[in-house]
Amino acid sequence: MNQSSLSQKRSLIRTGKNSQRNLWKFNLVLLFSLLTMIFILPVIPVKGQLFTRIILMLIVVSGLFAAEFSVKLFRFLSGLGIIAITVTTVSIFMLHSTNLSIILFFINTLFFVIVTIALVAHVAQAEKVDGSTVICAINSYLLIGLSATLLLVILVLFAPHSFGNIGSEEENISTLLYFAFVTLTTLGYGDISPVTPLARSLSTFTALFGQLYLVIIMALIIGKYLNTKRSDQ
Repeated sequence: MNQSSLSQKRSLIRTGKNSQRNLWKFNLVLLFSLLTMIFILPVIPVKGQLFTRIILMLIVVSGLFAAEFSVKLFRFLSGLGIIAITVTTVSIFMLHSTNLSIILFFINTLFFVIVTIALVAHVAQAEKVDGSTVICAINSYLLIGLSATLLLVILVLFAPHSFGNIGSEEENISTLLYFAFVTLTTLGYGDISPVTPLARSLSTFTALFGQLYLVIIMALIIGKYLNTKRSDQ
């Protein structure tokens, strides 16, 4: 075993064939959790905030094992994940605590941003395009939308009148989840509109970031696919 492979094992965890299989499994769980958050929870009755927090915990746990992290970063994320799960558990019994909700969504946003960066790095460093590469790219895109959602929720908790036609307070999460992904994809139906400068700024950032991500990640995947195809010929 050469020195470079030794240094890689010291710096990264969950490397090797068995670990790659585990990454694949956790990415599938992460994908299932994200799809549940995006498509299932919005149609659950108003009191579905309880289920939202449960799915958030599942996303945190699966996200912690869905990418390769340095040992130091993994320890930091583990601590952050424990805090997120603890605060989420407490918030289940205090659903109407605004301050606790702000702390909960901020911690989750920070966690999701770090996991997203790790997933994108996995795609960028992959030698060839396979199922793991594609699912990491999908998960990172969905995490970007979820992170944008939580930032918008925090904004509304601070400034309730940041958006027009947003509905009742208990529907904020599902409504802003819809708005975040509509903005991320630049679809823009116009049924919900940002009315304050900060809300408009976050909406613009979400739209631009979503398009930049798609351009960059598609270029990476297509480039790796073409390189793999040339090497096989």
